[in-house]
Amino acid sequence: MYVYDLNCDWTNHSFALREFKVTSQEQIDEIIKVGIEELYIDTRKGSDIECLDAEETNNFKESAEKEDALSYKSKPLHEELSNAVNVRNEMIKVLNSVFDNITQGKSLPMGDIKSAMNNMVHSFMSSSDASVGLINIRKVEVYTVEHAVNVAILMMAFEKNLTYDAERLMQVGLGGLLMDIGKARLPPYIVNKPSMLTEKEHAIACRHVQLSLEVLSNIPDVSDVTLQIVAEHHERMDGSGYPAGKKGDDISLYGQMAAIADAYDSLTSARAYKRGVSPHAALNRIIRNRAHYNNALAQQFVNCIGIYPVGSLVALSDGHFAVVVESEGRRLLCPKVRVFYNSLKRKYVDPNDVDIAAPENLNKVKIIGAIDPHKWNIKPGDFLDCADCMT
Repeated sequence: MYVYDLNCDWTNHSFALREFKVTSQEQIDEIIKVGIEELYIDTRKGSDIECLDAEETNNFKESAEKEDALSYKSKPLHEELSNAVNVRNEMIKVLNSVFDNITQGKSLPMGDIKSAMNNMVHSFMSSSDASVGLINIRKVEVYTVEHAVNVAILMMAFEKNLTYDAERLMQVGLGGLLMDIGKARLPPYIVNKPSMLTEKEHAIACRHVQLSLEVLSNIPDVSDVTLQIVAEHHERMDGSGYPAGKKGDDISLYGQMAAIADAYDSLTSARAYKRGVSPHAALNRIIRNRAHYNNALAQQFVNCIGIYPVGSLVALSDGHFAVVVESEGRRLLCPKVRVFYNSLKRKYVDPNDVDIAAPENLNKVKIIGAIDPHKWNIKPGDFLDCADCMT
């Protein structure tokens, strides 16, 4: 692996470089000897990415060239966020109608679904940061619909890190969007239960995968990629998942990706019976759970949304709190942040954007950790432009 940051002060270790490739056991022994328990790696340089499917790896390497061939023009977050909000609201309305149609035994409005997804792909390609940032603005009472939209966005972010093919982005987005539509055929008391499900209720809830596939079986031209996501997003690498109990490489690449995206959004989501964890904490749990998830893909997921994803609340070395407002295409530990709170004086300050990667800031300020917004009664989404436009 390629070490990106040793996650400690210079005075705490004897290494000459903070970034280096691990080439010997002696290096690992030295890292352990000085007391370093956690560090950051650059997943773009580590040899562990070789275990990804060869074709997808080639797509990843060629993504920069493919980007130039697209007609999409990248925009900074503040320019695209308002449009991303409108696109997201449109998708939520369409998905609500999808659930209503299924409940009433009607056919799916696939024209509306694909039109809304096409708009989402365009917005996402203009600024994935804008779309990902909106994931952190949620309403507990509409979990099922928001979760589907969030997973669609996360799957597009995942796929964008492998290829810049707009059609494939559409397919993975649809997979995330439609993977839980079978819940519309479950008893409402299970879907809307404001507490943990019993073992018997959980067994009934697990049927939503097969029910989703049954709904889609009547829809022409649904891609294999979309169906793999729907069928396998609850499968796990150790065989402990459902519905088929598939294990390891028996799970498709997109099924393995969907398991990570679905788990991440579930962990960060607040429910009536649980509080969501921070994006940083959710990533840590997924990375450490090697039994359930493809570790190489989990590292790629971190790389595509950032160690501190857009919308994360972070603490800076100068005592301020900030929300991450730009992450895509940056060094993993150097996002652009919006400073809004002085934790030393316990008061809000005028919002100010700071580019941690800028030369004048590299030795002046850095992120020292993620903050649990619940403990400080802070909603990071409130400090993203146009957050009040959400439905």
